Amino acid sequence: MEYDELDGPDGVPIRVPVSDDNYRTCAECGADCYPDPSITVEGQGARIAFVCAEHGVQSLVDPFEGQR
Repeated sequence: MEYDELDGPDGVPIRVPVSDDNYRTCAECGADCYPDPSITVEGQGARIAFVCAEHGVQSLVDPFEGQR
């Protein structure tokens, strides 16, 4: 999967998938999901969940996957 790198807070790069925006689209209703960075797992690093207001979490993105 290809990633686009953006400038994040404090110079920390943020990587998001380039190929398409399906990771942030609800599979049930097609709505644009909002990002929620509060989803974390102990020892698993940072994750950003994309959440549909009606159907819940649709995908998880790890912006630092390539740096581990």
